[in-house]
Amino acid sequence: MATFASASKSNRLLQGKRYTIAELDAAEAYTRVFDLNASEIYTQEGEIISNNIPYSGSSQNGLYLTSNGQNISKFYYRFPLTPSSVKVVNNTKNNTFFFLSGSGFTPGISTTANPQIIQTEQQTNFISNKYADPTLASNNSENGVNDGGTAYNVVVSNGSKVYESTDYQFDYKTGILQFTSNGVSPTISTNVYITVYQYLGKKLNEFITSDALPGGSPGEIQFNDEGTFGGDPRFIFEKTTGLTQLSGSLQITGSTNNIFLIKSGSVDLLRVSSSGAIVFGDLQHTPPPVAGGFFYSSSAFYMGVE
Repeated sequence: MATFASASKSNRLLQGKRYTIAELDAAEAYTRVFDLNASEIYTQEGEIISNNIPYSGSSQNGLYLTSNGQNISKFYYRFPLTPSSVKVVNNTKNNTFFFLSGSGFTPGISTTANPQIIQTEQQTNFISNKYADPTLASNNSENGVNDGGTAYNVVVSNGSKVYESTDYQFDYKTGILQFTSNGVSPTISTNVYITVYQYLGKKLNEFITSDALPGGSPGEIQFNDEGTFGGDPRFIFEKTTGLTQLSGSLQITGSTNNIFLIKSGSVDLLRVSSSGAIVFGDLQHTPPPVAGGFFYSSSAFYMGVE
C-alpha cells in the first residue's frame, strides 16, 4: 500500500517539482517551490486577521474579508476538489486532488487534472494556521465562534464524513490535497470537499516593478501608485555590490499626506507634503554646527557655517 513519503516529497521539491503521486515520480509538474517570485510575496500580510475570524458555515461561502476597501481573503465552504487523472489501487481510488476554479470550469469528480501540467484554473496562496492566534492552534475553518473560534486549518470532507487531519496533507501554497495512504483515499465515485481561506491581498509585484536592461545594466525601478505601507509610500535604497549611484531622474508622486519621508527611528527628519511643501523635522536638541547644514529646532531655523 503506497503511503505519503516525506523523503520522496523533499527530493521532488528540491528539483522544483510539486509532489502529487507517491509511486509515480514522472507525473510531477515543474513549479515554483523554493524560488519565490514577487507575485507570491504578501505585502498585506498584516491585514490577515488572527482571531475573531467570522466565517465558518455554508451561508458565508464566497464572502470576503476586507481592509480599507481591499479584499484580503476569501472564504470557501466545502468547495469541490478536482481529482488527479492518475488513479491508484487498480484505478479504483483517488489519492490526489487539486483546487481548481475558473470561468466555465466545473470542479469535482466529473473532470480530472493532469499532474504533469499546471492548469490555468489552479488556485494558490491559501492561508494556513500560522496566521491565526496561537490559542487557535487546534481549531479549523469550520469551528465557529461557539466551538472556541474559527481558525485557518482546512476541513476536508466527503459530504457526510469529515476526514481526520492525519488522513491527508494540504499544500497551502499550491492548493494540492494528498491523502497520506491509499488505504484512506476515497473511491473514484466520492466527491471531496475543502473549507479554506484564500489570500487575495496585494503582493510585491503590485508594489514595485523593475525594468533592468539586458546584461544587468542599470534600468528603471518604479514604485507603483498603490504601493504603500501604513498609508504612506516608503522608499528604501540600500547600497549593495554593483549599486554605487542613482543617475537620471527620480519622480515620486502620490496623494497621501507625505509623498516623501525620511525618518530616524520614530523621528521625522524631512518630508515633502502632498501640497509640495518641504518640512523639516523639529529636532529636540541643537546639534553641533555643520558647514552648509540647515535644520529646525524649537521654533527656530539654524544654518551651520565654517
